[in-house]
Amino acid sequence: MAKVPSSQLVLHAAYRCFCRNGYRRTTVSDIVEEAQMSRPTVYKYVGSKEEAIVKVVRAALEQAAAGAREAAAAAGTPEEKVLGVLTAKLEVAIRLWHDSPAHAQELLTAATAQAPDLVTDYTDGLAELLAAALAEVVPDAARQAAAVLLTFTRGLEDDLRDPDAVRRELRTGVRLITRGALDGPAPSPA
Repeated sequence: MAKVPSSQLVLHAAYRCFCRNGYRRTTVSDIVEEAQMSRPTVYKYVGSKEEAIVKVVRAALEQAAAGAREAAAAAGTPEEKVLGVLTAKLEVAIRLWHDSPAHAQELLTAATAQAPDLVTDYTDGLAELLAAALAEVVPDAARQAAAVLLTFTRGLEDDLRDPDAVRRELRTGVRLITRGALDGPAPSPA
C-alpha cells in the first residue's frame, strides 16, 4: 500500500475536525491531535486553521473541477455534458452535508469567506464548461443558460437532507432548462 504524504494526512485531519467541530470551534491543536503528529509537523503544512480550510477547499474544488471536466468530455449530448458538470458540483455539497450535517452550512460559508478567489475561479471554470457545452447548439444563449443552471444548482444545495431527491431534481431541472435554452435565446429584459 502506498504511503500517504504527511501533507495529505494533515489536510484529512483538518477536514475531519472541521466536519466534527465546525470551522469556528476547530483549533490547530484539534488538527494536531487528529493527525497524530507533532505540532511542528502540522505547522509545517498548515500554519493556522484559516490556512487549513483554504487548503482543504482547494483540494476539494480541484478534485470536483477535474470530475466536471471528465464528465463533460465523456458525455455525448450538450444536455449530458451539462448534467455531468452540475452533478460534479452538487456532489461536493452532498459529500459535505453527509460528512457534517450539523456544520455543513457553516463550512460552506467559511470556505467562501476564507477562499473567495478559489470559489470564484471554480465557479467560473464550471460556467465555461457549461457554456462550451451549450455553445455547440445555441452560441448566443450559452453564457446566459450557464448562469441560470449554476444558480439553479446553488439553490438545490440549500437542502440536501435527501440527496437522491436532489439528484432527481437536478436531472429534471437540467432537462427543462437546457431544452428551453436549446429552443433559442430568451428575449432580453426591457
